[in-house]
Amino acid sequence: MICDKVKECVEKTQHISPSEKAEKNRAKKAASNKQKKEDAYQYPLSEAPCGSDEYQKKCIAFLDIRSQAKCEENGKTYILDQSKKFPRYEILKLHIDKGIITDPEASIVNKCDYVLQIKDSLKGEGGTVILVELKGKDTKHALKQLQATLNQKELRPLWDSQRRIFGRIVGKSMPPRIQNTDIYMDVKEAFFCRFGNLKIREENMREEYDELGHV
Repeated sequence: MICDKVKECVEKTQHISPSEKAEKNRAKKAASNKQKKEDAYQYPLSEAPCGSDEYQKKCIAFLDIRSQAKCEENGKTYILDQSKKFPRYEILKLHIDKGIITDPEASIVNKCDYVLQIKDSLKGEGGTVILVELKGKDTKHALKQLQATLNQKELRPLWDSQRRIFGRIVGKSMPPRIQNTDIYMDVKEAFFCRFGNLKIREENMREEYDELGHV
């Protein structure tokens, strides 16, 4: 299955505080109001548009203002660092493989591993999205996975609502002259057309939020 409610989910998902009916001790509640405000991201997420808590847990890794948003798999790591930002932006991390896209489609269609959606919208122009693929040696296939994720019709409404989209590949090694291949040029242009860019790194990648647009 490929979820067709991703745009709605990204826009509406938030942390919700417990209702007053669930509070048994008003005095205790009043005394802990300050702490609860500080711990707002410990509250549960609002109901998913699909109405399934199970799918929500598979699709959403976190939604908060952490200083470092990490995607990690098979010894490869991508980190978006916003520790120098104040205030920090909310970041929503989505599992694409086996989350937004589940079997049997997950086994037969190309897709990236994760998406980071940064809620940094300007004047209603949407936020920033980073498509992340953590790969072994096959960088060309990783490029095809990013390209396919961008072109997936169920996900296009989300991409179209964002003001910029970036692509990141972290692999074991980067083949020589990969930047001269047609697939690299095609994917690079696809992100450029969405006001982003494409970067490939070996083993680990860490970049600051303000460096996203740097080539």
